[in-house]
Amino acid sequence: MLSAPAKAALRSSAATSTLSKNAVRSLSTAASNSTKPQDGQQQKRSMATVQDAPPVNRSRGLKDQDRIFTNLYGHHGADLKSAMKYGDWYKTKEIVQKGHEWIISEIKASGLRGRGGAGFPSGMKWSFMNPKGWDEDTKPRYLVVNADEGEPGTCKDREIMRKDPHKLVEGCLVAGRAMNVSI
Repeated sequence: MLSAPAKAALRSSAATSTLSKNAVRSLSTAASNSTKPQDGQQQKRSMATVQDAPPVNRSRGLKDQDRIFTNLYGHHGADLKSAMKYGDWYKTKEIVQKGHEWIISEIKASGLRGRGGAGFPSGMKWSFMNPKGWDEDTKPRYLVVNADEGEPGTCKDREIMRKDPHKLVEGCLVAGRAMNVSI
């Protein structure tokens, strides 16, 4: 049930968004006149073709400089020298030296999410590995990289590992440092 102020706000927004009857009539008259054929002409109907359709933008607005995996098409080598030329391993040492708390706070602030179905926030997931007293625990800590492509039509992980392996290794190093992995 809505409160009285909420109902009043809804009514006022609905009242301001409606058009007058005269405005609606003039709009509908203009629209119907524009579709009518000229005197003595019949309206032609045709089949829609692919050429008539607007171009499809498949990139969803992502610019090349914003892409994380820059070598999925194999345009440059997968070796260390090529990877460094395209920005891999840039300031990785400084990032690792800043410590786990800084890395986790930066990942949380970035809004990075997992690629699974739930899209769970990565920074929060990484922070679960460092509960109070974690440094007194002597058990080994592991980082597991899941590259299983068991779902039908899934084939992204193998291309990342084949053609952009340094992104994976660098990411493992930073994630491992954030979670204080021992092995």
